[in-house]
Amino acid sequence: GSVKSSSGVEEYDMGIFGESYQTGPLSQKMYDALMTAASKRFPPGQEIPSELLDVYMTYAMDMTAREATKAALDTNGLDMAEPEQSITTGEDGLWGNIANVQLIDLETGEIEEEEYTSFQEAVEKGDWEPGQTFNFVVRNVPASTKDIDISQLLSALDPEGALRAEAKDKGMTMPDEDVESLLALGNDCERRCELSPREANDESSVFSGKMGVRGYSVISRSDLLQDSMNRDGTENRATLMHTMDALVSHSCLIVDLSDGGTSYQSTMALSKMWEATSTFFTAIDENPELETSTLPSMDVAEGAGSRHAVVGYASYKDGDMRFVETRFKRGGKAVMMPAEVETILGADSIQSIAESFDAMVGVGKDVVRIATAASSMEVDAFVERKKSSSSNQPSGYMEEDEKMPFIRASEAAIRLADELIDDSNPLKAESIEALESTAVGEGSVSMSPHRLCRYSNTQQKEEVMDEVFGAHTDTTFVTLIPAASVSGLEVYDEDAAVWFRPELMARKHWEAERRERGEDPSALTETIQIAAGDDETEEVVIPWHARYLIVMPGELLQLTSRNEIPAAVHRVVAAREGQSRLSAPVLLRARTGIKMNVERYFGNLDVAGPLLMECQGIPMEDL
Repeated sequence: GSVKSSSGVEEYDMGIFGESYQTGPLSQKMYDALMTAASKRFPPGQEIPSELLDVYMTYAMDMTAREATKAALDTNGLDMAEPEQSITTGEDGLWGNIANVQLIDLETGEIEEEEYTSFQEAVEKGDWEPGQTFNFVVRNVPASTKDIDISQLLSALDPEGALRAEAKDKGMTMPDEDVESLLALGNDCERRCELSPREANDESSVFSGKMGVRGYSVISRSDLLQDSMNRDGTENRATLMHTMDALVSHSCLIVDLSDGGTSYQSTMALSKMWEATSTFFTAIDENPELETSTLPSMDVAEGAGSRHAVVGYASYKDGDMRFVETRFKRGGKAVMMPAEVETILGADSIQSIAESFDAMVGVGKDVVRIATAASSMEVDAFVERKKSSSSNQPSGYMEEDEKMPFIRASEAAIRLADELIDDSNPLKAESIEALESTAVGEGSVSMSPHRLCRYSNTQQKEEVMDEVFGAHTDTTFVTLIPAASVSGLEVYDEDAAVWFRPELMARKHWEAERRERGEDPSALTETIQIAAGDDETEEVVIPWHARYLIVMPGELLQLTSRNEIPAAVHRVVAAREGQSRLSAPVLLRARTGIKMNVERYFGNLDVAGPLLMECQGIPMEDL
């Protein structure tokens, strides 16, 4: 049995066999060391008093027993706690309570018949001598679980290195190794998907995050803006830490587009987008012939300039998973492909979808900027590598404003977000001029699709589908998913090691905010007043979920964050009640017309690492 304290320390009862832990030879060394130290306290030729000899022998037994106990704890993955951490205090040496002691006969090697209640009793009876092996039982030993060194664990499991060599041949990495190639990055994402659990829970039992914990907390949209950076051009530390904690530990960041109900422009855009999405799938339900007579199947978009720019309609799993892959043409007017979607929805709905696309993409670019800058700052990627004239300064560095490397990291991250991320806008003129030697041209269609989806779980089926879209990662910088009215998106929480439904955390945020205002937390909508011209206003009803956007890191962000942020393993789970779940993700991808320039976006090449250096000069389309 064990007793646990609030500090995580538990007390253990242990039986130690002296032969296994060499208590005989060790006690001799302990006693000899004590006698050497004691002899220095007395004049040459003077004998040490007999009463002190008993004390030294007791100390030798106790110290030996302590070391043997520590070794036994270590074997079981435990560390002995310091005395002040313990719950109770042992009488013998303040590390545990000795219950009984057995001596091993020096000649026969057998356990002697008599047992002792303490080391002191064995010594005072004159039955034990230094070098004699002994067994003992100790109670109330304070210990805590050891921090596992993954490298040591793997070495123990694979002492010859055969597994490590096999993994290297297959382009895979071991858990204690950095991802150092694009092949290894892809294999790492595939491995994490395969290892994620397949079972699913309903809303009542699935993990929904922890209220009040930074990485799970909802962040305000305005906190992510460049306008919220520090005046000196560096990233706001609180925003940076919140963003990185959420992405690294929990695989997603939840954003309140309304800033706590104070700004509704983006929220209204998403609300109208949801109306358009619902209208689209309702039209197909009412007119099934649209699937075959009007909507084109998936194909490469005309003028895309890339085989990856696919648009069209698809239906899978007997209609339980339907989606239309849309993209916008570059330019000012909202022109969507495939054009047949506008035939069904009308120009106004296409404009609403375009506005929601812009609102979400703006968030995504800001998150990529913050994450990329943070990873560059972590490795001092923008510290000047110039020789210093000062003999007191490390070679290769020069004195400068300590903030300059952070400013440069933010500037480079802004360049990356503006130049590499395809927001459906043409590349800016100043960027075209700067990238003249590395630009290879791009098509007239955005590489970042806006996918309108409907997931269902029809009750007529014999088998209940837990996963309608299995565990996977995305080849994106970030995937932007507006929170849906019916939850179903799950991300694998790297910290909690469970599936996490961020939409439920968004709902908890909504309910907590309404309670604080004295409003009904169960409400599904809110009514706001908007300007209607001539000093008039009108009421607009907005669904609660239109306020929230979920940002998930993709494989490209794993690359640009120097492997600090793993691509989110995520899936979609069907609603068990048979409800349909609408979803409208934006997959924020790279422009095809730009080649990777590591120094421009990531600073000093000597700290870029092999993963980024492999990408040097490669068109983004090929990454």
